[in-house]
Amino acid sequence: MKRRVPKPLLIVLLVVLLAYPAFQLFLLGYTGVRMLVASQEKHEVVYKVSGTAEQPDVSYVRDGQRESVDVKYAALPWESQKLETKGSTQMLSVSALQQLEDRGSVRCEIWMDGKLVESKDSAMSGLSVHCMYQP
Repeated sequence: MKRRVPKPLLIVLLVVLLAYPAFQLFLLGYTGVRMLVASQEKHEVVYKVSGTAEQPDVSYVRDGQRESVDVKYAALPWESQKLETKGSTQMLSVSALQQLEDRGSVRCEIWMDGKLVESKDSAMSGLSVHCMYQP
């Protein structure tokens, strides 16, 4: 004798099998739209370096590009101009490299839209510091 599957159970299985792929497509579409909107957002970024070090070399990434801008023998406290970035997938980065004989301390900060989003202090005097942030 053949055993039959009850109709309510069959209906539930059918709904689950059809609803799951539809839900996944919905999430994929929502994520894609969100990423597109985020890539169009503009942000104001300011890099800051402070501390007791004597004229460290400062390097920062402008506009999320791969090329960096180098500032030799920067007087502390140092601050970049306001930079405008576009998109949320860009890597923001600033570092301060101390001179060989320098035993001072350094601190780097990344400010985005007027809010501090990343900061680091050198672990010990005489060391360099590097801040990175990806919105």
